[in-house]
Amino acid sequence: MKNRSKAACAAALLLATGFIGAAQSIAPVSSAQAQTEYLPTKKDFIGKWKLSGSAIRPPRDLKGSPTDKDEAAANEFQQTVTAFYSAFDYLEIKADGSYNFHQPGDPASGPCVWCGTWSFKNDSLWLKLETAPRLDIYAERGDIQMTYTAEPEKTSKYKWQVFGWSKLD
Repeated sequence: MKNRSKAACAAALLLATGFIGAAQSIAPVSSAQAQTEYLPTKKDFIGKWKLSGSAIRPPRDLKGSPTDKDEAAANEFQQTVTAFYSAFDYLEIKADGSYNFHQPGDPASGPCVWCGTWSFKNDSLWLKLETAPRLDIYAERGDIQMTYTAEPEKTSKYKWQVFGWSKLD
């Protein structure tokens, strides 16, 4: 019994020493930094944005691990969606609650090819489309990350899609 107690105490001491050593190698954060979180406002999204990257990510509600077939299909679809977005010069988000994906040569005014309205809720900007693209900014003056949360059909691959947009102005 005494040996077990000594062994347990020694193990606890070693664990505590390891945690302290690990904690010392992590850079300290001030309490002010620890308490601040960047929450964007509507005005942070206003402006012109250029497609800067894309990736796939398994949806949060995926049951189990993604199969190779799932990932291959998502990659293939991502190429299609990336080509679609790449056909536009930029995405313009206006303070009046509208957005417009501008094509090369579009006049500054007049009918748009792919435009609509947006709303702002839960610190995100939402384009009013069936696929409900959600735009998020994670750092002040940062890029937009576009993800999809609603889908026109349950088997849609949109949930896998992630797009990055960088501000032009």
